[in-house]
Amino acid sequence: MELFSWVVCVLLAVAAVPAAVAVGSVVAADAGTLASHQAAERRQVPAVVLEDAEVVGGGTSSLRATAPARWTGPDGSDHEDVVPVPPGTPAGGTVLVWTAPDGSPSARPLEHRDVVVVTVTAGTLTLLLGLATAAAGHAAVCALVDRARDRTWEREWDEVEPLWAARFRLR
Repeated sequence: MELFSWVVCVLLAVAAVPAAVAVGSVVAADAGTLASHQAAERRQVPAVVLEDAEVVGGGTSSLRATAPARWTGPDGSDHEDVVPVPPGTPAGGTVLVWTAPDGSPSARPLEHRDVVVVTVTAGTLTLLLGLATAAAGHAAVCALVDRARDRTWEREWDEVEPLWAARFRLR
């Protein structure tokens, strides 16, 4: 039984590799399409900072700051919002802001490295999940087999133990 479980475990582990590749391929295609769509519709526009930048978090090595800023959207309408800016940006300074087609602030579009990171992460997690499932299944089968062996051993010992005990009492 344990050998059969081990063979199934190995087969599942081997099957996890193409499954991980398939998941990675699907995620890469979807993320690539999303990145292309975002790159086509989002634009960076210059924005005038209205107040001095305010540091919002991070340690000394990764300071982040925000400030209210104003910019003109693609349709000519004015927009104003709090946006990320380099720390220490003074009022009146100019920063580039990513905007959606309607001129509202937006995150930067996904880049190639973002697509690669998401793809590798999805494929790796799929592989690890497949391997963990195979190993856990094998461990469960081994535990059940050991439990059955223990019960058999206990039953057999209950039959033999009185004979052994009688032998030692006679001496």
